[in-house]
Amino acid sequence: MKFNFKKLRSENGQSLVEMIVAIAIILTGLVGALSLTISNLSGVDEAGTRVVASNLAREGVEVVRNFRDANWLQNLDWDAGLFLINDFTAIAVFKPLTNKWYLNFTPNTVADPAAKLYRGAENIYLQDVVVPPDTTATLYSRLLTLDPICFNALTQTESITGNSCGAGEEKIGIRIKSEVTWNLSGRPRDVTLEDRIYNWR
Repeated sequence: MKFNFKKLRSENGQSLVEMIVAIAIILTGLVGALSLTISNLSGVDEAGTRVVASNLAREGVEVVRNFRDANWLQNLDWDAGLFLINDFTAIAVFKPLTNKWYLNFTPNTVADPAAKLYRGAENIYLQDVVVPPDTTATLYSRLLTLDPICFNALTQTESITGNSCGAGEEKIGIRIKSEVTWNLSGRPRDVTLEDRIYNWR
């Protein structure tokens, strides 16, 4: 009986090629699955940070609205504490010991270190011009812009100029812009909520 060495060598070479092709197909599947997993995890991080940022922005708007309502209840000017001369940018400062909010008009941009948010006890987010004690820095910064809404009785028009209302104009409301910024994977992100409150009482 004779062995066909030529056929044997051909079958060995064919088996090696089949094995390489099979490994390539398996690796392609594994790389695809790994990429999909990484993409999903990245998407979860993105969604999670955006939800937190949206809630922080919403909180800023609600703080301003509550100031107006509290002013009404205390028979104060409706916009008391919601501006400082011609300064309309502020941070919302919460003091856990007194359980009270107030606005600090020192920061003028969301990049100001005082606009940084910190996490304190019971996961409460805090910000102040000085770092609140017993807190850790978060990804987020928040700035409130409280532009006056002016009404001109002569022209019967509303305007928002970013400045105090001029002669012949009455301040009838405030446009609240609550901006939250953060960095994720080295890329800047931001959420801005805008609302308007009026002195309708």
